[in-house]
Amino acid sequence: MRIGVIVPMEEEIKLFKESMDAFKATTVANVEFTEGTYGDHQVILAQSGIGKVQAGMTATILNEKFQPDFIVNTGSAGGIGEGLKIGDIVISEKLAYHDVDVTESGYKMGQLPGSPLYFEADPFYINQIEIAADKTHLNYHKGLIVSGDQFIDDKQKIATIKKAFPDALASEMEGAAVAQVCAQFKTPFVVIRSMSDVGDENASVNFDEFVVQAGQKSVQMLLNFLDQE
Repeated sequence: MRIGVIVPMEEEIKLFKESMDAFKATTVANVEFTEGTYGDHQVILAQSGIGKVQAGMTATILNEKFQPDFIVNTGSAGGIGEGLKIGDIVISEKLAYHDVDVTESGYKMGQLPGSPLYFEADPFYINQIEIAADKTHLNYHKGLIVSGDQFIDDKQKIATIKKAFPDALASEMEGAAVAQVCAQFKTPFVVIRSMSDVGDENASVNFDEFVVQAGQKSVQMLLNFLDQE
């Protein structure tokens, strides 16, 4: 399998690079794409940077230049669903933008004109990643991940998101952009996020403390997924 992996931050990319062989790096638009092997799989690893624009640009280049069979966006997120704890994993079933508002023109909150409200992750790969999570004994949830160019760090921000998306489990800054690009390229995708915080007033402190651990959990589950393919 030829798999593309997009991560936002350097902390989240280190473990994956350490696990790969036969490196070849290509830089496009100031984004480094590292081609390598993991077992029998070809892997293209990209560090997108933070935010929807960076993630969407990286996903576009990855699809156009490297043509992967499957794309995973992995990293950390804030847990905004009921009962989520720091360290829990959320596997995307669908993604949406929480910071898009064209409701005055008749669209639903979060929906861009010309696009669906939700971008659906691939059911087959969701199932395979669930199996990998079970093998790793990780506490995981499946459901809606929402994205926006905001760091969610108080209860009022969570309440605003939950008013439009009551079933949202996690909030981050890249996944929906990756999902939208993959949908347009018709490339199967899944977003995997590990909770570095729970979006409250302690989010910035918890994020700094747990982001490396959260990213490592997401990557380890993905390596287990590749081991079983």
